[in-house]
Amino acid sequence: MSLTVQTLELTSAQEKAARRINTGLALSPRLKTDGWRLALGQRLNGVVSQAAGAVTEAALKRRGVRISSTMIAGPAGPLTLRLLEPAGPVRALVLDLHGGGWVVGSAALNDRVTGHLAEAGLAVASVDYRLLDETRGVWMPDAVADCEAALRWTLGDGSRRFNTDRVFVIGESAGAHLAALAALALRDENLIAGLAGCVFVQGVFDLSATPSVRTADSETLLFDGPNLARDLGRLTPDRDEAARREADVSPLYADLSGMPPALFVMGEADPFRDDSRLMAEAWAHHAPATLLAVPTAPHGFQHFGAPTAALAQAAIRRWIDEISG
Repeated sequence: MSLTVQTLELTSAQEKAARRINTGLALSPRLKTDGWRLALGQRLNGVVSQAAGAVTEAALKRRGVRISSTMIAGPAGPLTLRLLEPAGPVRALVLDLHGGGWVVGSAALNDRVTGHLAEAGLAVASVDYRLLDETRGVWMPDAVADCEAALRWTLGDGSRRFNTDRVFVIGESAGAHLAALAALALRDENLIAGLAGCVFVQGVFDLSATPSVRTADSETLLFDGPNLARDLGRLTPDRDEAARREADVSPLYADLSGMPPALFVMGEADPFRDDSRLMAEAWAHHAPATLLAVPTAPHGFQHFGAPTAALAQAAIRRWIDEISG
């Protein structure tokens, strides 16, 4: 197998626009994982998700996208999937796993980064997996189990519902981490044959911290750079650094044999850029892998209005089309 490395091409105007947004982000407070900040963020998460979902839902409906929800059997009871359906025939089905650091985010909040897929003829199922919180305190397998259940449904009942055998999974940030773990679990159960490909956008694949995480400094956008590796370790406080490299929490160290083709989207200004690069290199030993580098892009760039968002989304659609044949 081989690794294909591509760089998203920007015009001078597009690069200037993206850098202006980065200048604004540099003035914003950095994300921290102190207990009170996390608790406040989770209280706001539901309110923001509901409001944002209503806005994006109205906009998508005007563009012909149908939005509904369905309940599937989950490991701890019913699990909600938010469905986005194109106006015309469904060309493929995509399971979307949102980001948010494992502690915030929702399916509805991801409409703005999945709606373009539905407009292009793809059905999207976004899962509201269980989030971690301070009361639970340690890494829990709940989110992974929920994502495994959603992927099983997508490959089975979901594929039949939308009458397509082209199934993909897309995860962003924490969602990419969960997507990799869920796909590996189904691989181990011999249930992954119907998965055509994986798209990992700025994923986190090593909870022991890759070199770019360890060297993040005070100029790092979004995150508290000097403490980023420590904050990442809070996900698994019961493990030392060596144990954080175990494959059940860090898919970078997993056996990747038998996996489908994958696209890795890497922001060049993202402190987790080495996660994408190293995972793409490891994946390429077993299946075709493409690493798309996005100039100027900080973590979460799809959500900040930079021109790189639409360009990267177009590249994702082209990759899916190529894999779908």
